[in-house]
Amino acid sequence: MEPTITVNVQPLTPDAFRPYGQVLESRHPLYPEVDSGQSSVVMLRLTQRSTRISMMAFHFSYNQTFIPVQGAMVLVVAPPPRNPEADPAAYEVDYERIAAFVVEPGQAVLIDRGTGHNVIPLATECTAISVTKKHGAELDHILDTVEGRAKHLQSTAVIEYVYFGKRDQRVVELVS
Repeated sequence: MEPTITVNVQPLTPDAFRPYGQVLESRHPLYPEVDSGQSSVVMLRLTQRSTRISMMAFHFSYNQTFIPVQGAMVLVVAPPPRNPEADPAAYEVDYERIAAFVVEPGQAVLIDRGTGHNVIPLATECTAISVTKKHGAELDHILDTVEGRAKHLQSTAVIEYVYFGKRDQRVVELVS
């Protein structure tokens, strides 16, 4: 049986979110960053799924913004791995510092480079805008997985998917 890490879902506040990135506030713009290439804006149509997660995405060459426009979402985040120079399969996930935040329609968050993340709709559906790196041909596969039509993502040159459930035999359970 997998050890379960219980994470309380909390309201989004700038102070609570600061270890993982920034919350958009009046007169404090957010600045998407991409090491090379262009950024892109994509529409995510998230459908309800389990509140138990066993995977997070990590990327070090760009930050990412999430803005729900219809329905709320839960953004699950973890600090960048303690060993970012390691092979991604060996990234150390800081299970004690995983957090989950409710992001309501109209709120916006920018996660820092290297911050682990996963998104789950709070109710049946959530439509959100994501400002991210221009991914090219693999974007359709990424969207299929994020939106729940595919089960497993393969890491690319710029984004790593760490399946800690399989690797570390751990799962994160979100509780309200």
